[in-house]
Amino acid sequence: MRPPLARRLHTSRSQRPRRYPLRSNPFRAAGGSVASIVSAGIGSGLDVNGLVSGLIAAERAPADNRLKRDESSTRAQISAFGALNGALSGLQTALDAFKGSGADPGRKAIVADGAGFTASADTTAAPGSYAVRVEKLATAHKLQSAAFATDAQIGYGKLTLQVGSDDPIEVDIAQGEGTLADIRDAINAKVGSQGISASIVHGDAGDVLVLTSPRTGIDGSLSLTASGGDGGLSALTNASLTEVTAAQDAEVWVDGVQRTSASNHLTDLIDGVTLDLAKAQPGQSFDLAIGADGSSLRTRMEAFVKAYNNAIATLRTQSAAGDKDTAGATLSGDATPRAITQALRTAMGTAYAEMSRLGLTTAKDGTLTLDGAKFDAAIAADATAVRAVLGDGADYAGSLRATFTAYLGDDGVIGDRTEALNDRLDAIADQREALDRRMAAMEANYRRQFTALDAMMAQMQSTSAFLTQQLAGLSG
Repeated sequence: MRPPLARRLHTSRSQRPRRYPLRSNPFRAAGGSVASIVSAGIGSGLDVNGLVSGLIAAERAPADNRLKRDESSTRAQISAFGALNGALSGLQTALDAFKGSGADPGRKAIVADGAGFTASADTTAAPGSYAVRVEKLATAHKLQSAAFATDAQIGYGKLTLQVGSDDPIEVDIAQGEGTLADIRDAINAKVGSQGISASIVHGDAGDVLVLTSPRTGIDGSLSLTASGGDGGLSALTNASLTEVTAAQDAEVWVDGVQRTSASNHLTDLIDGVTLDLAKAQPGQSFDLAIGADGSSLRTRMEAFVKAYNNAIATLRTQSAAGDKDTAGATLSGDATPRAITQALRTAMGTAYAEMSRLGLTTAKDGTLTLDGAKFDAAIAADATAVRAVLGDGADYAGSLRATFTAYLGDDGVIGDRTEALNDRLDAIADQREALDRRMAAMEANYRRQFTALDAMMAQMQSTSAFLTQQLAGLSG
């Protein structure tokens, strides 16, 4: 009969049968200590957060990377189509510069040296020459008073000022406030906003009040009257003032035709020509020549060539094919840039001869070059040469505008492609939100599982510790 467990656990070593050597105890480590049956990292020390994060990251990575690639590719295509849109819009703007009179050379006015006037012409001016004689300049009426001491009281009462046929303006001068400075300030305060200028010139003989009309010509004549008060203000009426400059209209003769004007700036004397008179030279006529000016037209043509070349370069850059060493451009293989390029080249082919006469040549890469000297010579020989190519109704311009209509604007191909790509971005955003929801659910599930495992391992650790303690007692 075996003794009870308690007696067996406390039986002295000498009383227990030895079935194997003590050094062969399987529960004792080589160093003599009892080994644990729990592996490192298992039990209540389980890194639940780390395990869950790692699993979720591994699960999410493929889908997340795919969405990132799709988004990056889509945004790159949107940017590429934006570049095409910008380049074509720039070419459209350059072509629009030739609408209406923009396809015609400008006009230039050539004035003989010392003529005493300058001139400019717009595109409505007819080429020709004129004999111009400036007899008189338009001048503004200017009056001045007699000289007074600085502190002298001129008088008080009411001054009435009138410019030509304008409404009269009344200025009240109070008693004791009648020096020239007081009167000057009162006039400027009341009528200065209407342009009449009152100022004082300080001379050796005293101060002089100077009044200047706001406009040139006879209709700008100044009229001053005084009333009331002590009568002293009569010194500032027309009867007492000295006329420094008379109110005078300009007088100019063109090919024997007389014209008077209240202004020295004449815009309607010759159709399309503006004259600015600077000096009267009675009896002397000077030549004015109106001719074609191709400089502004050449500037517009240079801008067109630049915009055209930019469009060709942008189309080529955005659709360039790749090779074994270089990746293709964003729109490589896309039909849209190829179709636009072909449309531009086809349109150019319809006007090749006309373009060549204007000094335009096409390089192998499709870009244009302008020979300025040849262009100037072509315009000098035929002022309508550009209109025939780029003006309203020209076949080449019409072909370009048809291309712009097809590809630009909200209803154009580029707009439709861009809208579709933006829709794809919205879909990618929806997929990313769905991925977030799926990963959140998966994370919650993993966390429940590993939390349960952690609890179970903690219980196993506790049991293991108890058994280890008991076994250590047996081995002792």
